[in-house]
Amino acid sequence: MRFFFITSILFAFLLDCGSRFEKISPFSIPPQEFDLGNGVKVVFLPTELSFITSKGRILEFNLKDAFLSSAKGEQIVNYRKATFKIKDKILLECGTQTIESLGLESGALLIKGKLSGKNCETEYSIRFVSSSNAGLDWKVDITNPELNRTFIKFKSDGSESIYGLGEQFSHINLKGKKPFLFSEEQGVGRGDQPITWGAELLEGAGGNEYSTYTPIPFFLTSQNRAFFFENSSYSVFDFEEDSEIAIEFRERGLNVKSWKAENPKEILKLYTSHTGRFPNLPDWAYGTWLGIQGGKSVVLEKIEEAKLAGNPISALWIQDWVGQRKTVFGSQLWWKWFPDENRYPDFKNFVKELNQKNIQVLGYINPMLATEGPLFEEAVKDHYLVKDKEGKDYIVQTAGFPAGLLDLTNPKTRIWIKNIIKQNLIGNGLSGWMADFGEWLPTDAVLFSKVSAEIYHNRYPVEWAKLNREAIQEAGKEGQIVFFTRAGYSYSNKYSTSFWAGDQMVSWGRHDGIVSSLIGILSGGMSGISLNHSDIGGYTTIPSPIKDYFRSKELFLRWAELNVFSPIFRTHEGNRPTKNHQPYSDPETVKEFARYGQMHLALKEYFKFLNKEASESGLPLLRPLYLSYPEDSNTGDLQNQFLLGEDLLVIPVLEKGEDTVKGYLPKGEWEHVWTGKTFQGGVWIETSAPLGSPAIFLKKKGVWYEKLKSALSSFKKN
Repeated sequence: MRFFFITSILFAFLLDCGSRFEKISPFSIPPQEFDLGNGVKVVFLPTELSFITSKGRILEFNLKDAFLSSAKGEQIVNYRKATFKIKDKILLECGTQTIESLGLESGALLIKGKLSGKNCETEYSIRFVSSSNAGLDWKVDITNPELNRTFIKFKSDGSESIYGLGEQFSHINLKGKKPFLFSEEQGVGRGDQPITWGAELLEGAGGNEYSTYTPIPFFLTSQNRAFFFENSSYSVFDFEEDSEIAIEFRERGLNVKSWKAENPKEILKLYTSHTGRFPNLPDWAYGTWLGIQGGKSVVLEKIEEAKLAGNPISALWIQDWVGQRKTVFGSQLWWKWFPDENRYPDFKNFVKELNQKNIQVLGYINPMLATEGPLFEEAVKDHYLVKDKEGKDYIVQTAGFPAGLLDLTNPKTRIWIKNIIKQNLIGNGLSGWMADFGEWLPTDAVLFSKVSAEIYHNRYPVEWAKLNREAIQEAGKEGQIVFFTRAGYSYSNKYSTSFWAGDQMVSWGRHDGIVSSLIGILSGGMSGISLNHSDIGGYTTIPSPIKDYFRSKELFLRWAELNVFSPIFRTHEGNRPTKNHQPYSDPETVKEFARYGQMHLALKEYFKFLNKEASESGLPLLRPLYLSYPEDSNTGDLQNQFLLGEDLLVIPVLEKGEDTVKGYLPKGEWEHVWTGKTFQGGVWIETSAPLGSPAIFLKKKGVWYEKLKSALSSFKKN
């Protein structure tokens, strides 16, 4: 499964975008104002170029210095087991900018000029079009085909907070940060010690604070403006300077959509109306999804035990439906994409019998094939795999076994793997699956379409999700089947039916553990990933001579307590199941986990309402407080608490051994669920949160106050 990311992290040696802008040559264009229509106007002065919508200023370039530059570069990439070590070597650089003309052309503002430097020269143009009274589209064209780097910067200020860029697992407010965007395994530790040090030493796989499965080149700011780049190469977003935002894409030219609105919710609606929104989950999805492995008798026994305790099991997730192998990393799967009839005899009937008991069965698939078995042989024969520069199948080394990667640019490959999904997954009655991976395309691969793998790398996981969705639609099962992805990029929200946050450590880690899972879901929600959840208890389990990372009972129960308030309530045994505390480890856990499952199901009506809202507006189910209270200066950096919709606020326990929490209540009246105590908002509080009684508050005048109070009141502990 996701195991081998122990060897798969990308370390980027980032360039300073600011150094790419040298100077702007004097120009003799008089100050003037232009009307782009839809209430959007442009003000050109000798010192600045401003774009102002009916909602306010959206974009401003400082004309005292160059704001655009270009270069020719060559990425030096070390690829080992999906670990990308990338350094960019600049060969030519055009850092001096001239503006030669500026004026209206067919209703658009067109700027033309030149970029130059040592042995480097090109013409450029930037075309700005008003798409609506809230939108501005702009496109940067670089004439010289030799240049493959584009740098641009525009004005900001120190008070402008910045959110988005996909799932960011360490920071929700990115002001002062410098993230890079490249879909990858998130790494092991990501800065939490000592595991990051160990993972780097042994495998170069520690990761860092910007490593993410799902980078998305979209961000919104506290000035209620947003920018979405329709580019897919490796990119760097430099928010370190108070006065500017500098952006680099490793390709020629830019295509940008930008919006200005009254509040961040309106921005997300505008953005997702363009990029897509998640569908509604089927009715069965709101029960407990029990993730178990081990074969028919084992999983049936665990299901029965959970049901006897009162756990509302609605789904069995058996990733080992294809069989299981043991490697140095732990329990892994056979990537052959048809049922293992030894572990699950008469698999189709096994699924049918569980369906008759109102339990759906979910499986697992990814876009790779282990180098054995009939499907791999067929893929090799029919040239369905990604090639290397010599025209041979590009075999990647995973943790334990080699595998080939499907070439999703080949139409025949897409038809072939969709038929496998329709026959072997849907045809056997599966109601969903984990559509894993998507981050593993080597940058030096040769694709059927001839498009550069450097450009296609970030698009690969989106195409993987699109392919899965098409298979469901072609089978006539739209709305009935749920697949969940972890890797993504732009437009993932259009194709995936849901997300999960990937492979966190089974730890309390700030950068890679229970804390980071919440931050990733909240930041992803600010980027259009509205339907998301995490593995209950985390995934990555590692024995170490310095410190063992095994899942404790306390961590499992606190994580389950947290995930009561996410739309999908799903367990994962982790890569070393016997080392982790499980939902079936002891009678007390079985009983308490059943209570959490019941609590989650009690929120079903609310989840369905929020899911419908997400499908219609793009608003996430789990929300940082900033999204709903942007005018409150206390909410801008909050990332360890969240709103579920508008009417339920959660301050989870995210530290080992704690039974109290500190948090912030925004304006309004908030009622503590277990004590009934009412708090006036706009205050910081500290409250008791013993295990089993999480700190949750209801908005007293909220539309859902009475229904939520009724749904949760019966779970009060004596």
